Amino acid sequence: MNWIEVSVYTTTNGIEIINGAMLRLNINDAVIEDPGVFEDFLNSETLNWDYYDEDLVKMKDKESCIKVYLADNGQGREQLGKICEFIDELKKDNNSIDLGRLEVETKVLNDEDWANNWKQYFKPFAVSDKIVIKPSWEQYKESADGKIILEIDPGMSFGTGQHHTTRLCIEQIIKYLKEDMEVLDLGCGSGILSIAALLLGAKSCVGVDVDENAVHIAKENAALNHIYDDRFTVYCGDVTEDTELQEKIGYDKYDMIAVNIIAQIIMGMSETFPRFLKKGGLVIASGIIKKYLDEVVENLKSLGFEIIEICDSEEWVSVVGQWAGQSL
Repeated sequence: MNWIEVSVYTTTNGIEIINGAMLRLNINDAVIEDPGVFEDFLNSETLNWDYYDEDLVKMKDKESCIKVYLADNGQGREQLGKICEFIDELKKDNNSIDLGRLEVETKVLNDEDWANNWKQYFKPFAVSDKIVIKPSWEQYKESADGKIILEIDPGMSFGTGQHHTTRLCIEQIIKYLKEDMEVLDLGCGSGILSIAALLLGAKSCVGVDVDENAVHIAKENAALNHIYDDRFTVYCGDVTEDTELQEKIGYDKYDMIAVNIIAQIIMGMSETFPRFLKKGGLVIASGIIKKYLDEVVENLKSLGFEIIEICDSEEWVSVVGQWAGQSL
């Protein structure tokens, strides 16, 4: 599999506008290079630091850029076309704000070459006292403490479990999952949350992602853990708009929903949660920056969820809500 690196050159003002457009295209992971970030860091009166890497100084002279990585397939090329269309429209409408040159540059990356550059940094690590996440290319000697081994090959742009948001989600799954529960994983990516739930005793899991490549990666990772189609089903599509997909997923069926994306998308799809959950079912939502916590909490409460736990790790938060089953 090859990947398309898409770089859009703009200004600090343009970063948020373009990132918002990416999110509307269901492109959730972006790399942002912005000198404004460094200036804010350098001039902050709230940070206490004695040293920073001198290479960071070079950032202040860089042009602001937002980068995303798309699969080099039909879906990825369609997304690239929509990005280019959006940038062209932005150039026409840009009269009052300095958005820079608004140029789109692309480069094709080979998955194998990319993987070899970062695999050296992905080593086995424990989540809570229950699970060890092990990359498929690493050896790991099973210890006597009985930890579950979750093997994964995330591919490009999909979760390894190392990020705070994924760890928060897995920790809450460990805490709240009961044997034979049915779990729905919205925005499943590499399948790591579904696989964790199944290894912990879930009866079955359904994963959903808007990226068709995620479907293949999630299934391959499940097979690494001896989990197959009889227990794990993956669909590609948008649950907020596709009623046929919602019917395939199944209404009033799930004991738990795991969703690890970002706050805005969680809130955008939240009205579907009560349709899928049984009465008393749980939603474990992660990927939330602290400044959006109150919005997410109020959103879930408005849908009939009781908030039963909030956890944080650095700037990230997870929320666990229980649905009482009231009519919406």
